Amino acid sequence: MTRLSGALRTSSGSMVAVLLAATVGAGGCSRIVVLHDPLTAAEHNDLGVVYEGQGQATLAAREYRKALKIDAHYGRARLNLGNVEAAAGRWEHAEREYRRALIDLPGDPDPPNNLAVALLRLGRDLGEAESLAARAVALAPGRDSLYRATLAEVRSGRGQR
Repeated sequence: MTRLSGALRTSSGSMVAVLLAATVGAGGCSRIVVLHDPLTAAEHNDLGVVYEGQGQATLAAREYRKALKIDAHYGRARLNLGNVEAAAGRWEHAEREYRRALIDLPGDPDPPNNLAVALLRLGRDLGEAESLAARAVALAPGRDSLYRATLAEVRSGRGQR
């Protein structure tokens, strides 16, 4: 079975988000009112990655959306949000996020790979899925085994070799 790529990726310099997640996870916090969100889009993404790693998909999705509210073109958060949607079986929502991530991360093989998987799971546009999977392979020479597996699965779904 093809796995989605790009899950649980963080940006560099994410210690603030990790410490915040650890503090929140430890409990015992009083109600804090934040008038200005001190976190950057990258830090919200990283906090989402922490939540996702803890199995808290709803909180992860919330953080990815906060990142996208700060920077609507933050492709890594868009990709991660798509992965949360895919993991929940909401393939139409995942497709929408992956299509937008394609624009924001043009040289990254993960968005075309994951969009190919979403289209395959939806059982539609398999020609496009094959093109996307082939694009992911081409974008990742030397580290393309996951992307080649997706391409093979799409071709199998189309009845090709």
